[in-house]
Order: sequence, then C-alpha cells, then structure tokens
Amino acid sequence: MVKDKTVLKVAAVQMVSKNADVGGNLEHATSFVEDAASRGAKLVVLPEFMPNGYIYDKNAMWDTAEGPDGPTLRWLKENSGRLGIWLGAGFLEAEGEDFYLSFVITTPEGSEAGCVRKQTPAFAEAFFMKGEPGPHVIATDLGKIGVGICYENHLAYLPQLMYSQGVDLMLMVHSSPTPMPNPLYPAKAVERYERDLKELAGFYARMLGVPVVSSNKCGEWSSPLPLLPFLAQESRFTGFTTIADSDGSIKAQLEKEEGVIVAEVALDPARRPGTPPARSGHWSHEVPWQMNQFRLFEFLGGLSYRISGERKRRAKEISSRQQ
Repeated sequence: MVKDKTVLKVAAVQMVSKNADVGGNLEHATSFVEDAASRGAKLVVLPEFMPNGYIYDKNAMWDTAEGPDGPTLRWLKENSGRLGIWLGAGFLEAEGEDFYLSFVITTPEGSEAGCVRKQTPAFAEAFFMKGEPGPHVIATDLGKIGVGICYENHLAYLPQLMYSQGVDLMLMVHSSPTPMPNPLYPAKAVERYERDLKELAGFYARMLGVPVVSSNKCGEWSSPLPLLPFLAQESRFTGFTTIADSDGSIKAQLEKEEGVIVAEVALDPARRPGTPPARSGHWSHEVPWQMNQFRLFEFLGGLSYRISGERKRRAKEISSRQQ
C-alpha cells in the first residue's frame, strides 16, 4: 500500500476490436501501447475483451477463448517486458470446465503480476461465461490496484469492495456498447446511460479518493441476442475512456474515436475517505430503471450456462491444450 503521496504517469487505450480476430486485435493494440510507453506512461490499460471482440453468441465467443499461457498472456508479457511498463488487458479464458473473463496485469520484467476475474457477467454474457467472486485487487510495486470489470462498476458491491481492500489506484475496463433506442429502452434512457459512463471514473475517484483509469472500446457493434437470434442488437461502443485524479478531476478523456490518453495522477492516502461509501440497493449509482431488464437475461443466461454439456466439453478441450 502507498503510504506517502506518489505521482504516477498512466495511460488508457481506446480502440476498435474486431470480432473473433485475436491475432489482429493484439497486433492493432501494440502500436497504441508503444505510443503510451513513448510518452512516459508506467502503467497502460486496455479494454475488457480486447482481443476477442464482443458478440452475444456463446459458440463464436468460445472459439476465441484461451487456455494456459495463451496468445494474450504471452503478448502482455512480451510487450510489458520489451517496453518496461505495467500492462493490463481483459480476455476470455478457459479453465477446467468453465469460461471466465480474466483481467491480467504484467510487470516491466515481463512476468504476471496478478489476475482478476469478472464476478458478475452482464446481460447476455451470462450465457457463455461464469463469474468468480474475489478481492478484485492486484498487489504491485505501484501499490494495490483495484479492478472493476465493466458492468461491475455499476453494482453496489464494487465501491464497498474497493474501499475495504484499501486500493491505491482503480482500473475500470469496459467493453460497453450503447443500447439502441427501443420501446423498452427509449432515447432518454440511452442518453442517461452514455452520460453515466462518461462520468463514472470521476464519480469513483471522488468516492474513494484514488485515481481511476477507465478504458473502453469504440467503433460499430452488432450482435444477435440469445433467445431472440432474429433480433440483432446494433449500436456503437460508448467510448469515453477517462483518466480521473484522486480528487475527482478529469485529467484526460476521449470521446468516440480511437486513441491513447496519458496523464499524471496522485496516489495520495490523505485523500481517502474515513468511512465506506454509502450503499443503497443493487446499483452503485442511480441508473435508468430500464437497466433492471439486464437481470432477467443474467438469470436465464446463468441457468443455460450451468446445464450446458457443450460448455463443459469446449472449456475442457481449450484449457487442456497447448497454445
């Protein structure tokens, strides 16, 4: 844990990830990481599902999953060691009979510092991956790094967990498209969703008194919906990759374009609150009531996932093979 005020230069990448193109997405990300390192960043953060793309189809997504020492973990180790930086990204991982969204940070020496797995799969993600509870913290020489993975940042348990773990810095990694307006999710709710995501890093920074580095994707997005394959969800990734300092001020932010932001932030124990964040209900902040629809898909998806023999077979096959 950081005991005295420390200034750290951090970077966040916002990029387009093509569906099911792991090799191409890793190659595309390399230039952004090199740019961040050349600008002096010591920690570089990439989005959730960066190498996989994002599609609500379990078989298509499972095809991109990685076993032990898969291509994304090797890429992280190689580039963090080559550039002398801390580097983090989220990818789909198979272990045993299950699939997980894993976020790994690697060290300037090219080794793995630690892994956090997504605890609460969002919406239709529950059809093709399992959640795993945990402390959501990776201990590093930079301090204790807390990790909130996309949907989790909207849930009430996450700020409580970050506070109880005494994190020095928080990462928010997203693969978050904007819902398209429809009768169940009208235009005003869509606007509210985008505004909330744009303000989320600053909200957490003020609440916890720690810097927040938030990374999201950009570009067009389309996917069929489970249970309703004839109804394609078409939209764009929300963007709004953000670096917020520990006082809540926004040091840098992107809109909806690809790019890298770099900024200095202060890890200052004096800015941390003496009491835990207030908790009320299911959400960490006020959200459009339409987001409660997510919970039905999460229930149905979790049930489908648990009884799937195909999931068990595919996960065992991927996790047991050398990549």
